[in-house]
Amino acid sequence: MKIIQVMPEFGLAGAEIMAENLAYGLAEEGHKVVLISFYKMETPITDRLNEKGFKIKYLDKKQGFDGTTIKKLREIFKEVKPDVVHTHRYVLPYVYLASVGLPHKIVHTVHNLAEKEVGAKQQLIHHFLFKKKKVTPVAISPRIKDSILKRYRLKKEDVPMIFNGIDLSKCIVKENYELHDGGVILHIGRFSEQKNHKRVIDAFEIVHKSYPQMKLQLIGSGELEEEVKNYVKSKGIEQAVEFLGLQGNVYPFLNKADIFVLPSDYEGMPITLIEAMAAGLPIVATNVGGIPDMIRDGIDGCVCNTDSSDVADKLIKMIEDTDFRTRVAHSAEIVAEAFSLKHMTEGYIEQYSK
Repeated sequence: MKIIQVMPEFGLAGAEIMAENLAYGLAEEGHKVVLISFYKMETPITDRLNEKGFKIKYLDKKQGFDGTTIKKLREIFKEVKPDVVHTHRYVLPYVYLASVGLPHKIVHTVHNLAEKEVGAKQQLIHHFLFKKKKVTPVAISPRIKDSILKRYRLKKEDVPMIFNGIDLSKCIVKENYELHDGGVILHIGRFSEQKNHKRVIDAFEIVHKSYPQMKLQLIGSGELEEEVKNYVKSKGIEQAVEFLGLQGNVYPFLNKADIFVLPSDYEGMPITLIEAMAAGLPIVATNVGGIPDMIRDGIDGCVCNTDSSDVADKLIKMIEDTDFRTRVAHSAEIVAEAFSLKHMTEGYIEQYSK
């Protein structure tokens, strides 16, 4: 098949990493993959795609509504003649308008809770396209599927579910569960409202009082980074918090950390959580979105509420109980097999074939 994937840009985030991984999986199975990006942004993802021979077509979209983007998309569609166009995030209205009268099908992955994925106005467009079966929405977890069914009033059979997947062979599986250099807690995520870094800072402040040797490492960048840095300084714990910026390869950091924390307000199926599970890292994550579909509280990690004190309590439990964190980490590593690149690729090939 010929498959086009369309993204706003290939920034270093979960949906973009999922699309990158899917491109590799599809190509491995002999399908032709073309990637389109509304904006040009050079990142480790684009570097890796270029190194592997994938061509990314940049549209240089203007801010706000840009009708020329529809024209550019249509020209590419006519040139490539895809069987399927696969959309992500907020690009769907442009892709649909550019596809009118063309024979390809459109598949759209919903990467977050339906009510959070795009704004209210665009949800009306999605509702029309999904309801009229002009586009097939794909859920990435049971809770995401439930949110799609509820928000867009669809039938269960109209919303396939395909878990996100990663190349598990790239993971460096943890072997030693003794605390490393006094203990390292790791968070990976964009500095945005969704990820709620202030929650993890508040929780870590509580932890730090009892365990001053612990370190908190933050990987990522974003519009709230300076605000979070100032918040850390206001707490007087800047010596214990490390801002590591963007990292093209997070696996060495996961391997050296002792606990992975994800304090988000809402999530779909976080790629970083899959990576932490596959690396055999003890996990503390909030009970939001698709997270409880991935890890079971007390079995594969700790699932906590969105109160910073509960996050702190779960982190302290992990710190104090070596046997517990070893047991849940091993269990999470086994569960991570369900989130392999192979399973994800097979799921999308099956869906495309329909």
